[in-house]
Amino acid sequence: MALIEISLDQPFAVAARPPAYRYRVPGLGLAVLLVLALAGAVPVAAVRWQHAGLVPLAADADFQIAGGRVFTLEVSGGRRLTSAWTISPLRRLWRATTTAEDSAGGLIQGGSSVTVAGDVVLLRAGATTTVLDARTGAVRWTSPLPIVALSDTVGMVQDEQFQPGTEYDESSGAPGALFFSAAGRPHTQPPLRTNLTGVDLATGRTRWIAPFAGSIYPARARGVPGALIVLAAGTLWLRSARDGSVLRSQALPTGPGSAWGNVVGNLLMIRQAGVVSAYTITDLEKRWQRSEPADDGNSASCAGLTCVKSGRRLLVLDPATGVARWHTGGDVDLLPAAGYALEMQSGLSRPLRAVDLGTGAARVDLRDWQTFALAPGDAGSPIVLSRQVAGGGVKFGVLMPGRPVVQVLGVTRAAVTDCFADTHLLACRARAGIEVFSYAS
Repeated sequence: MALIEISLDQPFAVAARPPAYRYRVPGLGLAVLLVLALAGAVPVAAVRWQHAGLVPLAADADFQIAGGRVFTLEVSGGRRLTSAWTISPLRRLWRATTTAEDSAGGLIQGGSSVTVAGDVVLLRAGATTTVLDARTGAVRWTSPLPIVALSDTVGMVQDEQFQPGTEYDESSGAPGALFFSAAGRPHTQPPLRTNLTGVDLATGRTRWIAPFAGSIYPARARGVPGALIVLAAGTLWLRSARDGSVLRSQALPTGPGSAWGNVVGNLLMIRQAGVVSAYTITDLEKRWQRSEPADDGNSASCAGLTCVKSGRRLLVLDPATGVARWHTGGDVDLLPAAGYALEMQSGLSRPLRAVDLGTGAARVDLRDWQTFALAPGDAGSPIVLSRQVAGGGVKFGVLMPGRPVVQVLGVTRAAVTDCFADTHLLACRARAGIEVFSYAS
């Protein structure tokens, strides 16, 4: 979930079973009745769990899973060493060397990340993005600003121009609203204008430029392939990612105070002065509007679900109408995963239970587990769970989409930490490097 502060009234502030022969006739009769009662039920397939291997990695280096591969990043002698590892068998596909702007931080630290888009890999380190060939690791081009992939071929760069002298002195600790550039630099005043630039991911060639007054909130338009949605001063825009052309636009009512925009499913939710308004991304039509009470110090988060805060609780809304369907019990964060809403202990990300998305009814108790990992941004991905066991090892289980129980996968002999997952892979930090596992049903 991304949050951008804006202002809509000015240019922007933005067990194994016994053998069958041991059953008696009564037991067989009962089994027949059960089969008849459950006619049409599909057996739950077991999930295969396999140790894929160990990727050597220094203790101070970082790693990430992206596009079905494991990426590692190290800093040595002022250079960043990035490697891509494939699975089945586990082997290094390539190693690339790029300039390190600083000697600290890696893929996870310092806001860095790896994204796979079509034939390229976007390696972000700080504000800079280096575009690599996904097959060979060769550097194709570099951008001084972050790049957001809108499709497998087109990316977007956001660049703000601020009034000179508005840079915030972070050492001062002075209070007041702050406005961040795409590069993450804070300012005390909103930008004067913002440019969006569409770029060819393979070459870096500029495809289009769209200027806006003040701050904006741009996002990939879910449900509209090859498009992006832009929240700007007084207007919503749906634009083509290919050439930047306007597909649709919608005037917005002005209002007092700052506003925030975030995409949830096929809705853009705009929060301003205690009011939440939801617009459908496909047609930019307003679907509903409702008040959002003051949070009263409620720090609970709700990512990827249509929620509002109410006292110490979260209200989960019907996306079509904005009417509250159910609410949490308090001190709980929410995240959609495996076809459920995952409840976590607020601020700790410890799994508590998987609940029904429509009613909030508890479906799977997860309190025996300590941590979890899942593919980021994929609400239908499995939830890989873990907990420490006697002897120093870690036990893993998985809750597959729509299934009513957690299946135990296996136990490691040694401790592992910092696990990342996608829909088929799990990678965890160990003393000797990165332990990689695969799982599939």
